[in-house]
Amino acid sequence: MWPQPDSLVLYQDLFAGGPGAAMAAFLRALPQGGEAARGAYLDLVRALYRAGDLPGPTGDAWQDYVIHGVLCADNAFTRAAAAGTVSGPLRDAAAWDLMHLQRCFRLSRLRTRALLGGGVADEQLPTWAGRPEADGAGPFASPAFRSMAHRLARAEAWAELVDDLAAFHRAQGFGPVARTWFLAWDGATLLPVEEPDLVDLDDLAGLEEQKAAIRENTEAFLRGGVGQNLLLYGPRGTGKSSLVRALALRYGEAGLRLVEVSRDRLGSLGDLYRTVRRYPQRFVLFLDDLTFEADDAGYRAFKSLLEGALARRPPNLVLYVTTNRRHMVPERWSDRNGPEEAEVHGQDALEERLSLADRFGRTILFLRPDQEEYLRIVEHLAARRGLPVGREELREAARRWALWQNGLSGRTARHFVDELEARLRA
Repeated sequence: MWPQPDSLVLYQDLFAGGPGAAMAAFLRALPQGGEAARGAYLDLVRALYRAGDLPGPTGDAWQDYVIHGVLCADNAFTRAAAAGTVSGPLRDAAAWDLMHLQRCFRLSRLRTRALLGGGVADEQLPTWAGRPEADGAGPFASPAFRSMAHRLARAEAWAELVDDLAAFHRAQGFGPVARTWFLAWDGATLLPVEEPDLVDLDDLAGLEEQKAAIRENTEAFLRGGVGQNLLLYGPRGTGKSSLVRALALRYGEAGLRLVEVSRDRLGSLGDLYRTVRRYPQRFVLFLDDLTFEADDAGYRAFKSLLEGALARRPPNLVLYVTTNRRHMVPERWSDRNGPEEAEVHGQDALEERLSLADRFGRTILFLRPDQEEYLRIVEHLAARRGLPVGREELREAARRWALWQNGLSGRTARHFVDELEARLRA
């Protein structure tokens, strides 16, 4: 007897759309046989190709789809497991579902086609592909996620892993948070960043004071402290964004999740606050290169969310904001008008416009490096990558590069070393 997705209690969403719905339709069509079953099978193959190859431990698109669906599920069991509050009946319901899900998982490409009857015509039907998981290939997934995926692929009885799965969700969360340390907010939901910029904190030279300040705040936050909202201020290319992005790679295993929020999603931050409260993990909301015009409607709303709104900031969330403007709004000499043009309380109006930066717990200043510091950054990056270049040759080439680029900065140094590495390894 073939699997019955209708028997599921908790994980039925896995079969609500996409390849899951197509597999369910195929299994319902099997008793009819003939063209009905063959047509449903072809719909399943189409659905898996439309979904794309998801790298996984089996290299079979359907089997890896099931594994990812189990580990990224958002249901009563995974939410309770994340909170550490799984009851006995809920545990039993999860074990029941895992038993049935494993039967669905075992429908590999060859076994599924064999269910049609194995005639010559059926053996010539197309089947789906897959992509074996390889280190560094495909969408980013945390080591804990990959490890649990491999355990499911090898396990003889998924129901016996129910406690291990609960422990996984307790440590890693549920939904997309269980899979990755890098997330984005689309205004309504958290989405995994498929190909994040993997910045190693140790690659960032010349920022020792800034790194120490941000690490101290982040580590206190991860230990359960409130954590300060941070404003990272300085010229472009000085390492502000790279330093924030590097935190996820350094602290992801400790429970940190980095959520990038674009400027046009600021109006939905209240919804993001409510979403984050559901998770035990600690979140850094990353707003990159944030500035406001003087008459920007989002300015006051954002300021209120930082401090002053009726709904307080979730205790498992901090904001790290980068900007090129000290107060995030333009400051002009015309703001200090003469007596005839000024507001009656002009200083109050000016202070109100500049008060946003005051609502951050700490402001961290980034400065452009001088030439010697720029060259030290180049040397550090070249050494980290093992580039076989003499010191004086390297420094002279780096000086020439800076003359034709955007001046001295950490970004210029990184671009130079990237270009040098490409030439040396060509």
